Amino acid sequence: MYLSLLYLNPNNAQARRDLADPYSMHQTLSRVVEPGDRMLWRLETRRYGENPRVLVQTLKAPRWAEVLSRWEEPYGELAPDSPKEVHLKLRPGRLLRFRLYANPTVTQEGKRLGLYREVEQICWLNERLKERGAAIQKVIVTRREKLTFKKQGKTITLATALFDGVLEVTDPDRLRAALERGIGHGKAFGLGLLSLAQYRE
Repeated sequence: MYLSLLYLNPNNAQARRDLADPYSMHQTLSRVVEPGDRMLWRLETRRYGENPRVLVQTLKAPRWAEVLSRWEEPYGELAPDSPKEVHLKLRPGRLLRFRLYANPTVTQEGKRLGLYREVEQICWLNERLKERGAAIQKVIVTRREKLTFKKQGKTITLATALFDGVLEVTDPDRLRAALERGIGHGKAFGLGLLSLAQYRE
């Protein structure tokens, strides 16, 4: 599995379009993956004075030249250590920090409905992680909002939540599969990427 951190160039017209339209961003980033590969991405919280950053996860080494050299004005610039191959050591009982920007939903009468209340979103996350080999130890919802954009002339609105916290590994195989596949719906729109990192108290 590979992680890449890309700093977008706001002077590039395509980068500006992608920042305004998550589906356009997905289409641009899809150029870096080989056929059959799976890509997940997340637009990261912007720091003051810093260009927008997008985190991209692929199962195979990404082909960044397909995007970075496509336009006369550079689309963006990779962080110095990107892309980097990641080998997470997952074992039962290990504590890890996590971040997930997701689309919490519930299905009622065959319709998928967004969850907007914080307590409902945390309950949704607890259930999803439990099914995927992890138990939440701590969690905060650092951002809750409606994500609205156009796709093929239709307006799409998604409930979104950014979760940050600490989890305990209960089933390494299921958690690894969740890392590779993502969690929840809306993956083409920058949702579902579960990020794990070492935890220190």
